[in-house]
Amino acid sequence: MSTDPLRIHLSLVSHTNIGKTTLARTLLSRDIGEVADRAHVTETTDDYVLARSPEGAELILWDTPGFGNSVALAKRLAGRSNPVGWFLSEVWDRMANKTQWLNQRALKHVKDVSSVVLYLVNAAELPETAPYVKAEMHILEWIGKPVIVLLNQIGQPRPPSAEQGEVERWSRAMKEYPIVSGVLSMDAFARCWVQEFTLFDAIGRALPEELDSAFESVRQTWARQRRAAYASSIEALVNYFNKLAGEREVAPTPRMIDQIKFLGKRLGLVKNENIHDPAEAAQTALSARATDDFCALTDRLIVANGLKGKGIRKEILQRMQSDWSVTTRVDPRQAAVAGAIGTGAAGGLATDLAAGGLTLGLGTLIGTVVGAIGGAGIAMAYNHKKEATGVVVSWSDAALRNFFVEAVLLYLAIAHFGRGRGNWVESEYPPFWRSTVDEVLEPMKLDSRNLAAHFDEVVRAVLLKLYPEARF
Repeated sequence: MSTDPLRIHLSLVSHTNIGKTTLARTLLSRDIGEVADRAHVTETTDDYVLARSPEGAELILWDTPGFGNSVALAKRLAGRSNPVGWFLSEVWDRMANKTQWLNQRALKHVKDVSSVVLYLVNAAELPETAPYVKAEMHILEWIGKPVIVLLNQIGQPRPPSAEQGEVERWSRAMKEYPIVSGVLSMDAFARCWVQEFTLFDAIGRALPEELDSAFESVRQTWARQRRAAYASSIEALVNYFNKLAGEREVAPTPRMIDQIKFLGKRLGLVKNENIHDPAEAAQTALSARATDDFCALTDRLIVANGLKGKGIRKEILQRMQSDWSVTTRVDPRQAAVAGAIGTGAAGGLATDLAAGGLTLGLGTLIGTVVGAIGGAGIAMAYNHKKEATGVVVSWSDAALRNFFVEAVLLYLAIAHFGRGRGNWVESEYPPFWRSTVDEVLEPMKLDSRNLAAHFDEVVRAVLLKLYPEARF
């Protein structure tokens, strides 16, 4: 083992093509190595600084070649203590089986320098039936260092109870191996940064006491970086929402005859599609700006979370045209006009209008403005009120609340997007995320116009519901 008290070594090992380099990129927040869907992509043992403290302590992450034939490899390692076994390992394999020889060299390096071994497994497989797990645990016993088992390839994020069930299943399978100090869920594609705090806690528990001081210093440095990224994300969310809450568009006050035409069109009594409604034009202008603002928010969150890529406006515009719903408060005088011009059905509508408002099913909908989080979309609502200069169109309280929820869901999607996955791409978010956000918001009874001040509070509460074991 390395005797430098300021250098702590983590070795990432696994069966071939399980996703070590992908996870390494996610943990390091930068691109390293080569990622491809084939066996033995990584052929060398490479080290990368995961964190460095001002005092000079370093946490080093080693990316190693994947295990190939684990059973044969375990036999080779077990026989290295006798001359024939040494010859087969160091001479014969070097000429006849280069992959196995590289594996042995990498594992000898892990044995010599590692403080803790991070063993990545495919969580989609059953630990008791995966043919290579037992052999690889023998290899890790030969290495003789504390092991943390990381469950990869778990698919889309799932409710905490489902993920915990996966962890408990693998924990039971690992009980017979004293070297295993912990089992954690750590998917290279869909982990959230707060899960990395849980990983650091597990590493701290596995390290020998003499490394505690150095580890704590690099842990604090790393934690500050993660919290800074989170703070930048919250700032972007706040700025985005404050701009939306202050948005307004002024449309010219229509003449009475035009009001009759507009209302007739909305009620389906006038079929002329060329009737120009200034209020609708104002709604469209607000919606277009909201789309641009959401794209800009996506870009800011991508950068703040150490990812690459950009939000795609084209997909957003397609979704904008897929659903229309507007809540409009109509002046009682317009309601009376509606009753005057309509049939019996229109008269019924006029009664509803005079009572305070009606959803007419018209207007503009941003919809599910980001494909990464999907969902039913935002029903856009507008408040119209008369002023001397015309009709002022702005977002209603209901619309602002929906904007807030969608912004939180966007953040969750980006915060769960592992860098090893490549450039940011939009995809559907798990439905339980929205229900979790709603559970957090429901008892808070927040003023829709002042929601921006509560982004940090709400996002933290959601993350704690999703990852109750995390200390971030």
